[in-house]
Amino acid sequence: MELLLIAFSVGFFGSMHCVGMCGGLVSALSMTRPKVWWSGLAAYQFGRVTTYAMLGVVSGLIGFSLKQLGSFDQVQFFLTLFAGLIMITFGLNLAGWMPDPFARLGARAIGGLGLANRIRSAASKRTPVSWFAIGVANGLLPCGLVYAALGLSVASGGVAEAGSAMLAFGLGTIPAMMAAPALVNLLAANRRSLVLKLLGILVILLGLFTMVRGTSLMHMLHGGGVGHDLSTHQMSPPSAQQNPMQHRDMNHVR
Repeated sequence: MELLLIAFSVGFFGSMHCVGMCGGLVSALSMTRPKVWWSGLAAYQFGRVTTYAMLGVVSGLIGFSLKQLGSFDQVQFFLTLFAGLIMITFGLNLAGWMPDPFARLGARAIGGLGLANRIRSAASKRTPVSWFAIGVANGLLPCGLVYAALGLSVASGGVAEAGSAMLAFGLGTIPAMMAAPALVNLLAANRRSLVLKLLGILVILLGLFTMVRGTSLMHMLHGGGVGHDLSTHQMSPPSAQQNPMQHRDMNHVR
């Protein structure tokens, strides 16, 4: 449950960045019609979330495979730190304190996936299927938030857990993305900057919490957890063997 809450929160608080990057696509789709076509917009969101869920299943299979190889606690530790660092980097970018390291890669991906042509094609059709296809392709765009969520998904070590986490992440991004056409127009430049800074700080705090969570898990596994109990159990037989020796020595003294 904690993983689902973290994944949903990352998607929800970081989704204003989606309004800036992916929201432009949504606005472009919406502007092709006199009114917002909610059925098409919902199909677009469903396409994105479907891609995220499928990526979660794949990452879960990877995590499960790594778990079978042993020493998965160390893999979890590094993946959790990686996810936390990505969240902090993303939060700094969202707040406007550093450039987006994935901006150029995202622009190339938009061209490579042919999203511009797909948008023109979707604008001329009345069925939501084409908008769903755009959402599926959009879910593959390079994004720091997606990478952070995928890192947490792999660290879960289970297919169901990873798929659920990425599904929760996708659902967290929906509110802002559904409201993207209105938010782009309603938020003035100064208010938009303030909102982005506040949300960026929240994402940074989430990243720090994720890193602390991973460090605490590593400490529990190697500090006072299973390893400690096992070592105590292994040391007990020699002490038990020493007791009869001490008993015989006492009898000899008598």
